[in-house]
Amino acid sequence: MCFQNLKAIFFVVLMFGSALAQEADVSVDPVTRFIHIVYAVPADAPDAASLVCTWSPPDAGDWRPAKVMPLLSETGLELVSGEEWKEWIQGRIVERRAAGLRRTLVFNPYPDAQIDGKVDIDLRIVLEGTNPKELLRSRILADNSDVVYMEDWTGVLQKDFVVADGSRPEGKWVYGASDKPDSAISGGRALYGASPSGMPLPQLSFMPGLKGHYAIFVCTPASCGMKVRLTGDERYDSLASRFPAEEILWRWTRMEHQGVVMRQPHHYTGYTPGAMDYIKFVPLSGELAAKMDEPYVGVADKRIAGYWEPYSWAFVEDIHENLQHREPLLAYQQAGIPLVDTQLGRFGMKSVYETDLTDRLIYSTIGDPIGEVSQPKTDNVGRMQQFTTTVSTEVRYARDLGLQWHANFGASNCYPGSPLQGDFSKNHPEWMRGSALRFEAPEVREYALSLYRESLELGAMGVSIDFCRYPETIDAVETCNTFLQALHAITEEFGQARGVHVPVLARFPGTGVRRSELFDYRTWARPPDGSAPWVDYLCPSNIQGKQLDIDAAPYLAAVEGTPCQVLPCIDGLGWGLPMPGPFLWRVMRLYEAGAPGLYIYQADARVMGAPMHQRTMRLLSSSSAIRRWWDEDARLRPLRSKRISITPPSELPGYHGWERLRVWVDGIALGEMETWLDGQLVNRMPGPPYLLGTEDDASDKVIPSGDHTLKIRVKDGEGWLEQEFSIRGA
Repeated sequence: MCFQNLKAIFFVVLMFGSALAQEADVSVDPVTRFIHIVYAVPADAPDAASLVCTWSPPDAGDWRPAKVMPLLSETGLELVSGEEWKEWIQGRIVERRAAGLRRTLVFNPYPDAQIDGKVDIDLRIVLEGTNPKELLRSRILADNSDVVYMEDWTGVLQKDFVVADGSRPEGKWVYGASDKPDSAISGGRALYGASPSGMPLPQLSFMPGLKGHYAIFVCTPASCGMKVRLTGDERYDSLASRFPAEEILWRWTRMEHQGVVMRQPHHYTGYTPGAMDYIKFVPLSGELAAKMDEPYVGVADKRIAGYWEPYSWAFVEDIHENLQHREPLLAYQQAGIPLVDTQLGRFGMKSVYETDLTDRLIYSTIGDPIGEVSQPKTDNVGRMQQFTTTVSTEVRYARDLGLQWHANFGASNCYPGSPLQGDFSKNHPEWMRGSALRFEAPEVREYALSLYRESLELGAMGVSIDFCRYPETIDAVETCNTFLQALHAITEEFGQARGVHVPVLARFPGTGVRRSELFDYRTWARPPDGSAPWVDYLCPSNIQGKQLDIDAAPYLAAVEGTPCQVLPCIDGLGWGLPMPGPFLWRVMRLYEAGAPGLYIYQADARVMGAPMHQRTMRLLSSSSAIRRWWDEDARLRPLRSKRISITPPSELPGYHGWERLRVWVDGIALGEMETWLDGQLVNRMPGPPYLLGTEDDASDKVIPSGDHTLKIRVKDGEGWLEQEFSIRGA
């Protein structure tokens, strides 16, 4: 969400004595209430101009670091590193290739430079160098007294559960100082809470008593957040600032009759510490609120399907009641994703639904590595199975919400030797190839088809087969075709009984992805006997963090003239395309190619993720909304600071072969780019998608293990914008 076009001047700027000072162009962003200072960079400034920004009480000469940032896109802010953010809040920024240009400094005066809502300070900008040069010195006056801050956490309704006397009693929330000296919390105090893993602290709520439209921002201590909702909401959002003093735009809404509810977070080990610095409410006029809604208004002309994995959800939640299954489905509805593709397990593992045909995951299991924990153990998923049903419950809520609910099975990973392995694969190792079941065995196909039949009996509206991320279950084209023809026959049977078509969706390896040659999508769309397609939705896909730019043209050509639709996959996991820029670049290119919609793998990571990710997902169903987003980006791009950003590694200690280092650019046109590793040219690109190396398997080792210097060059007029990065290969 970009607000530069919404600025208004709310105060007076007074200039005073400095021979080198320039006239200041200053405004307040009406949504963030950050102060924007536009200034001129000298014509003789270096390519990387280091600037120091400080403020002082008026006429005091007591200069202190100003919390600032350059004017960047949401993508640039999404990709900023913790090290650079720390420099920003200490008043230090770098402007690149800005000599002779006007640049914008974004200054957050809260809390130190804003007293009782008023800003009355001196601010200066100094260009560092052998002979430091003062570029600007101005008196800044601003009135933000209509902004409401909730930061005194003794003011919650549940006063008996918050202590502020410096003690830390078990079972209560604490309003006090942080244990970390560099936490940068406002006023030196924040709300903290921790408890034994199985014993949640009581929820807290407060009633701000507001009327009208407000933008709501949340700031938490770095990397330690809270579950938050309004009293009228049916689901929580997980909110956490990545860095000290980072404000998150949570949402904007009318606040009449609304309070705020906060709940302790939960993870695979149980309840984890929660924290909140402050919540900021910025009043919005009706006109401004409507302007903020505009990007999401448009005809929904694209079909969006989203993968949903109750297993992953339960892995980090505390699920005891069927009603809790409504919350994620509501998030999909709010994101404009009508087809919810719900994974019930992978063939050969324990299932995570109320099956009578195979064993269920009832007790403990382990998950993917999280931080320093290589095999995190959890009882959460088993507890969900002990107390709730998945298919019948979610189908009921999906109907209420107007969603199309598909039963998805992955084919296949048996997770041999782990608590996830199911009895079918344990009892029949002869039907396995590595960790996957062999679909050439008739018994395996019958087993899989029986689970599909059961899910349809339980109410599933459609079915889905996922040959990614584990395509090893298929040995030959004929094996896959035989299975899909049989699955189609089952859905035809149920469709005739219901009087409505029961669709089949298939996610499979796209061009260049391992074993893609075994998936005969042309036959699925045009069976040789001339019958209806065996598959209604073709979703060519990547596997893990590469091949994210698969050409959709062959798939679109294959279904032309048939009722089968191509929904190219875009990966929603952390190794996928960063949001919003690279992600929406891919969306735009697919829509321009004629794709009727998209399939978002692991959509839950975005639909229930950071607020900006949720807002990006809301754009996808409207091609006109996507076009407007890029029109706005083109308008604002020249105003922003010039900057090159790279994606961080998905897992430490560095970049792995199954992912790609991806690049984005602010402030200049998306044109020619070069990447150099340790002084050697790796690749040239005429434009996005930008990455180090290629999407192909041949680039799996483009970053050798160890430490390296990466240089990226982007064409900028007659010259080049260059930045160097220190990176590490795993």
